[in-house]
Amino acid sequence: MKLLAGSSSPMAIMMVVSAGVMWAGSGLGAQNVYERSSINAMELTAFRMIMAGIILLGMTVWEGKFKSSMKAMNEHKLLWLDVLIYAVVGLMLMHYTYFEAIAYGDTPTATVILYSCPAMVVCYQAIREHHLPSETKMFTTFLAVFGTFLLVTGGNPATLNVSVICILLSLLNGVIYSFASIYPKHLFLKINRTFILGVGMILGGLVSWAFVPDMNLAAFFEPDIIVGVMWIVLFGTVAAFLLYNTGLMYLSPEQALITAASEPIASVLMSWAFFQMSFDMIQSLGIMMVVMAIIAPAYTGKHSPFLRVRKQGNTI
Repeated sequence: MKLLAGSSSPMAIMMVVSAGVMWAGSGLGAQNVYERSSINAMELTAFRMIMAGIILLGMTVWEGKFKSSMKAMNEHKLLWLDVLIYAVVGLMLMHYTYFEAIAYGDTPTATVILYSCPAMVVCYQAIREHHLPSETKMFTTFLAVFGTFLLVTGGNPATLNVSVICILLSLLNGVIYSFASIYPKHLFLKINRTFILGVGMILGGLVSWAFVPDMNLAAFFEPDIIVGVMWIVLFGTVAAFLLYNTGLMYLSPEQALITAASEPIASVLMSWAFFQMSFDMIQSLGIMMVVMAIIAPAYTGKHSPFLRVRKQGNTI
């Protein structure tokens, strides 16, 4: 796909922002599925991954990359183990923990906490390495931690406005997301990325299915939820992955930092528009602080750990 020349291409920015909006829509689609059906997070994970994997592998066949990718994998058979680890520990758990967090809470809360997690890792690194982080890292960590605190407590530490399970799953999702972004880097350097993701999706989906062997496939095509399900598969997975990876090729790290905020912002706005969800002033301030933590490094010349991870792995 040919974009406008230069790293500041408005088209590239639009593509990455669109991917963030689609990911946010995926979360809202999951919330709609839970409210209108008996489908659980593991079933949704299995269906999403298998369907998306089939589509992605179909694209590699259409592009003429399937046979060469299979040949390269078979010449280095240990890569299959790496793909399996990526599929189960990375992709499957990443999707499952996100969908499960939404089931215990809501989409914007799970998404905002997820995006605050990488900044919180700075605290752990500082303790482990026995030295203070840079001023920029301290500032972004404060914004992320305190912003998340305001979101989940409303400013009152004696109460929680969000399920503890939702918070823990969202934080765990951020950790797994980072792993899923870093781990397959060596695979992407050797094998077609769409092929690796497609195989990983199918393998992870099959493992998920093993936990729900009695899954009712017909339930995913019920009129009340089919639009949400199709959005999750087609736009929230396949299209978002393609747009994000293509767009990042033409963006500087600073531009990518700013566009990363599109997902939590879109999640909050879409929840307000479609689910009539609202946040009080304190919670809204918390959301704004987390968004600032994401984009602040772009204005100080520093690279966000989260975006560095995402650019290395280029996963969904």
